[in-house]
Amino acid sequence: MIRKTLGITQAATFSVSLPNHNCDELPTAVGTGFFVSPDGWFVTAAHVVTENGRSDGPIRKDLSKAFITKETRLGSGIVPVPIMCEGISFEYIDSRRDFVLLKIDFKANITKAWLKERNNFPFIDISSRELDEGEPVYCFGYPLPQIYFKKGKNMSIGHSGLCPRVTSAIVSSTFEEHKMFMTSGDPKVYILDRALNYGNSGGPIISTATGKVHAICSRFQPVFIPQNHLVDQKGNNLSIMTPSLYGVVINLSDPNILQILIDKKISISKE
Repeated sequence: MIRKTLGITQAATFSVSLPNHNCDELPTAVGTGFFVSPDGWFVTAAHVVTENGRSDGPIRKDLSKAFITKETRLGSGIVPVPIMCEGISFEYIDSRRDFVLLKIDFKANITKAWLKERNNFPFIDISSRELDEGEPVYCFGYPLPQIYFKKGKNMSIGHSGLCPRVTSAIVSSTFEEHKMFMTSGDPKVYILDRALNYGNSGGPIISTATGKVHAICSRFQPVFIPQNHLVDQKGNNLSIMTPSLYGVVINLSDPNILQILIDKKISISKE
């Protein structure tokens, strides 16, 4: 079932690259994002484009220097160099929901070879339908690659690759934690039974059955494992925190997110 819609998902999903301050501003992958409209609306996680890597951090001042990049698949009939776009502008952030909406100017990229004979960007349809617990989904994204960088006396050489990956999962839960007091204003999330890699942040979570996007990858759910044989200096038992097997993804049917998408006239499906 994944293969029926994977091509559309792959075409619309890109690695997000920003200048690396530790490598002479070499553009380096920091996350994943995807088009949600033919005219260039682009979704990613807020923490992907902030100064400190936190969803509530300040937006990076060099965002205008960002690229979105993807691999060229062999057999396309053109030289296999990375596909990329520029002309990126910041439009909206919801730090509590780790959600950012960017706009990419089609006219600024019209001369790109991969957009030849096209009049719009490839995109994934958003669905406002609530996913069920146990429902199969998949993610396509770009785990962070190894960076190669060498600084010389007169010049620097660097390279950052792309690592496209498909991951299948199920919706493990429709809430992260059931608290004593919960309100309709709490961010809506899904928990997946897979923790996606660093770099998948901002990538789409797709319904396996329909190919619609329902959520974006945000973070892991950490697990604290008690270690009864270990104690601190005061005799208290210690726990070890490990990356969880579970991934936390932001539900795009969250009313706050849906409203901004509607305001921007982005099409929403109910499937």
